[in-house]
Amino acid sequence: MADTLMPGSQAAINADEMEGLSDKPKSFGRLAFDRFVRHRLALVGVFGLILIAAAFIVGPWISGYPFDETNVRDRMLGPSASHWFGTDEIGRDLFTRTARGGRYSLVIGLVAATLATVFGTLMGAIAGYYGKAVDAVIAQFINLILVVPFLLTLALFSLRFGSTWWRLALVLAALLWTRIARIVRGIVLSLKEQEFVMAARAAGASHMRIVLRHILPNVIGAVVVEVTLLVGTVIVLESTLSFLGLGVKAPDTSLGLLVSDAKSKIDDDPIRVLTPGIMIVFIVLCVNFVGDGLRDALDPKSKLEKN
Repeated sequence: MADTLMPGSQAAINADEMEGLSDKPKSFGRLAFDRFVRHRLALVGVFGLILIAAAFIVGPWISGYPFDETNVRDRMLGPSASHWFGTDEIGRDLFTRTARGGRYSLVIGLVAATLATVFGTLMGAIAGYYGKAVDAVIAQFINLILVVPFLLTLALFSLRFGSTWWRLALVLAALLWTRIARIVRGIVLSLKEQEFVMAARAAGASHMRIVLRHILPNVIGAVVVEVTLLVGTVIVLESTLSFLGLGVKAPDTSLGLLVSDAKSKIDDDPIRVLTPGIMIVFIVLCVNFVGDGLRDALDPKSKLEKN
């Protein structure tokens, strides 16, 4: 009969080492997920965005009021069981209008951020990989966009071509891709001299295959973080345009337009200004929390011990 392994004995130590070696190592994706779920603010951001999206989608069905339905007998009511956020000057339900405006803000933010990320990533990867004349041309193009007055360009575009949500998303994406392009370019410059890229080049892989299959997968972490932060930037810009009367036009609505409509009554009825304003702040905070969590989760040096 074999002797029982005593704690601290050489046999027990060897058994512990063998047991540790038998554990299947975690992939980078699994490690990143574990870091993310330990990031408390990131989880707050995720749950906050889920609650906001659910309220914006399901809320109008529960309230039962179309966003453009008017009822002058119920004008300028305060929050109540019938009208959760009250009503405006012509009796429209403010909760339904806030939900619709919030949906517009989220959709514009996601679409514009996605388009800007895709285009910026491709331009940055091409500039960093090919270098020389290609890099110089793309760099000058980026500088040209950066010197363009941002709000002035958006205002002129809105006045000339209208302000439907998809047009706003397109012009915002066309102006916001430069930061991502610069970040991706810097990463690609450091990656293209690595051994795995040189091996792929020596094996006869085409430039397009090297960029798409070997380089871009290594910049996904930085790109994911940037796209989340870009969503918040787009939402703030869209709200600013709507507040200035250059965004979504009546009878439709957006969060910025709701703030603009109520700004003249901020002293008498501050709730009408604060409600959509707080929604904007809450959405942007949640998006930034998620971005911070992704940045820490995708950083191999991050331990998240302080969270």
